Amino acid sequence: MDRYAAQAITAITNDGVSAAVEIAAKSADVLLYQAQHNQSGDLVHLRQELLEAGWMLIRAHPTMAPLVNLVNALLWKIDAATSFTEGQQVIEAAVTEFKRRLHVHEAAIAETALRLIPEDAQIVTNGRSTTVRAALGHAQRAGRRFRVICAEGRPACEGRIMAQELAASGISTTLVVDALAVVLAGESQLVLVGADHLSPEGLMNKVGTYGMVLSANAAGVPVYALCSSEKFLPPAYHPPQQARWPAEQVWPEVPENIQVANVYFDSTPLHALAGIVTEQGVQPTEGIEAWLAAMKLNPALQ
Repeated sequence: MDRYAAQAITAITNDGVSAAVEIAAKSADVLLYQAQHNQSGDLVHLRQELLEAGWMLIRAHPTMAPLVNLVNALLWKIDAATSFTEGQQVIEAAVTEFKRRLHVHEAAIAETALRLIPEDAQIVTNGRSTTVRAALGHAQRAGRRFRVICAEGRPACEGRIMAQELAASGISTTLVVDALAVVLAGESQLVLVGADHLSPEGLMNKVGTYGMVLSANAAGVPVYALCSSEKFLPPAYHPPQQARWPAEQVWPEVPENIQVANVYFDSTPLHALAGIVTEQGVQPTEGIEAWLAAMKLNPALQ
């Protein structure tokens, strides 16, 4: 691995603000760069380098299913290659197709989400989901009138970036602390959240999502997860326990006798959601489970 690839992977590893789709696109570019600059002429070496870099990226963001699905797709393609040159070619084609699908699926989800957004609605969201941002932007361009409540997303506060991006596109936006977003979720007309991964065990997303969902459920407010199939976690893949981030992010000078639990994600049961908006429309839990069951994981990732 050359210096550029190593630095790029380090930057992705340290990125606690970008959305899952953005992380996946950056990772795809790194893996493509590495394949294009591999001069070994050896297909086995090309595959091993891909696998090693892929695991580094997956372990850096273990909750993000797009990384698993990206590496999984590349491994299946290279396993079918019969030469080094063909291996490089299939990696390039697979990366291009993966990134194309990310954008196409985001647009399809935005079109479906438009039908879920009532006129003059107050919508609550948290974290910084580019899929939610795209859906809200599409609705605004379509002439739908609404206002958005953004939870700030401590400790990284990526919700502030989300609020700035929405406001810059002309959407009425209010930033609130995370605890207040839980209250407002039950006083709004709609809650839209993104996803880092979806599995039979639940929807993994920015910590605080489950609290918002419980508040919304108690008040009869529908909650939809905007989640393309790239975020579906293959059932055979078992993600490691999510990392504890530095305590200093929460409390810069924490006293020695206090422990700080700093995690970025929580899990919401699928039955607590009104629906999961995919590139194929709004899916019920049963449909998602069948979709997940059909996914095949490369043995190298098991």
